[in-house]
Amino acid sequence: PEVGNLKSKLLRALAEEKLQLQNVSRLTQAREAIAGTLILNAEAALAKAQADVLDAEQSLRNLGLQVQVDSLRGMSDRQVLDQLRLLGIPESIHAGIDIKTATTNLLPIVSPIDGAVSTRTVTPGEVVDPSRILFQVADTRQMWLNLNVPLESMDQLAVSQIVRFQADGSQHEVQGQLDWISTAADKQTRMVQVRAVIPNADGHLRSETFGKGQVILRDEPNAIVIPTGASHWEGCCQVVFVRDKGYFDSPQSYKVFHVRSVRLGATNGNYTEVISGVLPGEVIATVGSDVLRAQLLKNNLGAGCDCVAE
Repeated sequence: PEVGNLKSKLLRALAEEKLQLQNVSRLTQAREAIAGTLILNAEAALAKAQADVLDAEQSLRNLGLQVQVDSLRGMSDRQVLDQLRLLGIPESIHAGIDIKTATTNLLPIVSPIDGAVSTRTVTPGEVVDPSRILFQVADTRQMWLNLNVPLESMDQLAVSQIVRFQADGSQHEVQGQLDWISTAADKQTRMVQVRAVIPNADGHLRSETFGKGQVILRDEPNAIVIPTGASHWEGCCQVVFVRDKGYFDSPQSYKVFHVRSVRLGATNGNYTEVISGVLPGEVIATVGSDVLRAQLLKNNLGAGCDCVAE
């Protein structure tokens, strides 16, 4: 009803403005034969009518209806009514509306973004109010990916880092960029939420999808890595057991593994980066290395930590 009332208000204001404009013109022509106060009163009435037109126009604009008042001033009352009746309705829809029976309360619902309707909670002919959500529109060309990251890992994250995501049950991995990091940790889980923007031009990603995400801290094409779990904590450092280079020189060669202190970097799934301590091509003990560690602990019993012992 508000839309129809505003359109009627504008129609009346335009008619009143037209009448007062004619009155001012008529009195101005008879200026010499009438009192000056009559002209002043007529000009005041014209100014009020113009203000009413402006008020009605602005009220319609506040509802998203862009009305061109200047183009309406040269029309008849019937033409103005026909123009206001379908105000804001796209031309492509005009053909399906009977102008003779159409109500003036028609109000187009325009989405502020380009996208597809993902949810509809209204049916044709239903009475609605401004506080109710009628449609949800989503631009699926880009998707938000929310990740929960342990609080102790937050020092390594920064906006614009590369993020990779693989949905559960999918073999397709997508890549995006980190664009937001929360300033608070969850009180219960102590996890921090971060968000990445993922391109979705092909529409493969779906809302509310679960999966595994990875934040790429560094991209090292020639990194030295070892199987995760092959290193052992010795109280002051991480160590690995490196096979002696002469292990297979002859049957009489000593079967020796050397204890090597290493500095570990990032972990990616089943592999952990080694920043220093081993060289490319060296062989380390992986499966069964716990036996060597037990022997090391036995030999060092009472001697304290010795991260460089062999």
